[in-house]
Amino acid sequence: MRNSFKLFTTSILSGAVLTAGLLSTQPADAVELLINNYLPPKHPFQLHIQGPWGKRVAAETNGSVTIKYSTAAVGPAPKNWQTVTKGLADVVLLANIFQRKRIQLPTVAGFPLSSPSALKTSKALWAAHEKFFKKADEYKGTQLVGSFVLTANVIHSRKRAVTAVSHLKGYKIRTAPGLATKVIKSLSGVPVPSGPFKVFSLMSKGVVDGALMPSHALRAFKLMPHVKFTTDVPGGITNTSFSLLVNGKKWDGMSKTQQAQVMKASGMVVSDGAIGVDKIAAASLEALKKAGGKVILPDAEFMKALHKQAGIAQADWVKKANARGIDGKAALAFFKSQIK
Repeated sequence: MRNSFKLFTTSILSGAVLTAGLLSTQPADAVELLINNYLPPKHPFQLHIQGPWGKRVAAETNGSVTIKYSTAAVGPAPKNWQTVTKGLADVVLLANIFQRKRIQLPTVAGFPLSSPSALKTSKALWAAHEKFFKKADEYKGTQLVGSFVLTANVIHSRKRAVTAVSHLKGYKIRTAPGLATKVIKSLSGVPVPSGPFKVFSLMSKGVVDGALMPSHALRAFKLMPHVKFTTDVPGGITNTSFSLLVNGKKWDGMSKTQQAQVMKASGMVVSDGAIGVDKIAAASLEALKKAGGKVILPDAEFMKALHKQAGIAQADWVKKANARGIDGKAALAFFKSQIK
């Protein structure tokens, strides 16, 4: 009986030591960040922005900050600002067009002819944020850890080759809300604003004649069988800027060391990931050509019309930047110097 009790006690103590050993391997200040995961696994953001960022964060913090992906969307993409500020998720990828009144400065990356590549434009956007935009505090309530864009929006057409402004007259084109809608309307097109996840239905059913989207959409949204022509405008017709945001309270709950480590894995390093986005877009255009589609260029008149729209958009942006305490003219000139 005494031996049995001794054996039982020894086992309990051994288990306690083992448990304590296992627990000691977990950082005392461990933080888990939940990402609102609403994108398909092979979306460029997953492959080159969100996924690599999560791995870098875990590596830089030695595992004290880890990323967890929600098993389903905890909020729709247009509501990602509310999702992160209310703490429904700790991290979101926000398309800034859904907060047009609150977040205006990053739209400098969305003007016509301002996106020579996703990589150049993403890096220019982060540089402009650090040099000019940060002091405007447009992200109050959150922590910005990355700014970036996809490749520029170009026209993917179901049947008609669009190379001239006249080709857009009466042409129904799926657009994102905001500047993209304004530009297409100014070119005599008929914008049909919608979210990206509705584009397949719009194109496959013939509701629209074409779609204004980045070229990765040919594969990502299964548009390839419904597209015969892509008008690949140098510099793009418009673009959409995105922000990688962390909930403010979650950020403040991290140690200063953790914050510094997370930022080391963020910022310009996030922008660098856009090179993968460029490769996906280029591969999608090559796949379109192999499938029998054509990649075409706009004529001089089309480009002239876009230059005019770019000037209008830039002048409006400078006024808004000045109103936020930013030297809009200087900031715009700096951004342009970075995308050359």
